[in-house]
Amino acid sequence: MGTSKISVIIPVYNEEKYISEVIESMNDQSWDGPIEIIIVDGHSTDRTRDVILKLAQNLKANREIRLLTNPHRAIPQSLNMACEAASSHIIVRIDGHTKAPKNYLSEAVKTLESIGFNGIAGGRLRISPGSGTLVSTAISTAVCHPFGIGNASYRTFQGHEMLETDTVPFGAFTKETWQLLGGYDEELLGDEDYDFCLRARAIGLKIILNPAIILDYYSRPTYMDLWEQYYRYGYWTTRTFVKHKKLPAFRKCIPFLFTATLVFFAAFIPILFCLQFILYLAAAAFFAVKASRTIKKPKILFILCLLLSFPTLHFSYGFGNMFGIASLILKNRS
Repeated sequence: MGTSKISVIIPVYNEEKYISEVIESMNDQSWDGPIEIIIVDGHSTDRTRDVILKLAQNLKANREIRLLTNPHRAIPQSLNMACEAASSHIIVRIDGHTKAPKNYLSEAVKTLESIGFNGIAGGRLRISPGSGTLVSTAISTAVCHPFGIGNASYRTFQGHEMLETDTVPFGAFTKETWQLLGGYDEELLGDEDYDFCLRARAIGLKIILNPAIILDYYSRPTYMDLWEQYYRYGYWTTRTFVKHKKLPAFRKCIPFLFTATLVFFAAFIPILFCLQFILYLAAAAFFAVKASRTIKKPKILFILCLLLSFPTLHFSYGFGNMFGIASLILKNRS
């Protein structure tokens, strides 16, 4: 294992439920060298800070926690604060909803070494339910299903070789790469990681997915939480698209095209609205039934929950796109 120092950056807000697992997964890394865990808290209103400070007292000898505060809470600002504070050459990001495998840091460094440290490395997400409910299980299935999320390789890739891709979750990179890219865009309150990868690719850096890294991510536990999460993703994806003056990955366009045409047909061509909606429900039902074959819980209830999860995911993202575009039009007119 490597012996050089690594800075792990973690932006958090109200992560009392999950932060213990995140920190413990960093403490238990197979990496032999020092690990500096920089946590930037957005003024949590729960016991997140208390949990962090307590765990900081029981780390291995070459692990340390540095707790910073971001009064503005915005994730890209927290990430820049953490990167600025990082004292090591290698920076590895993880979020407060994610548990890392023991090989995360070692495999991340191995991946960066394979491209001469000229790029960003990451792994796959294995989605776990955010709670023990059937709804939460259905949501966790929807957000890693090709019908729900498209061809996002970090959620659907099943190969064993490293893969060059458009984006990876969280990411590992050097401090020099962060500086070269000008940090995370603090104007983007969502989609900041995709924008970071887009800018990296634009100057010839590589984005590499290492399937040996499997990160356990906890999905949102309720439909309302899911809607808020993906509405925000859709809204800020629009800003990324306008900023770069190019279409994002095609999978990111589908919810907008689907939602926009559905709204248009509902207003002007009702028969096509009915046809499109029926076809969508039929497709959703087909994939829900197919997905239920691997579920031991009550299949009928699971299918119904998944039938609600898919449209919640798609419509929230699509309406987020539409309102993002509308806000830009209004901003340009004012």
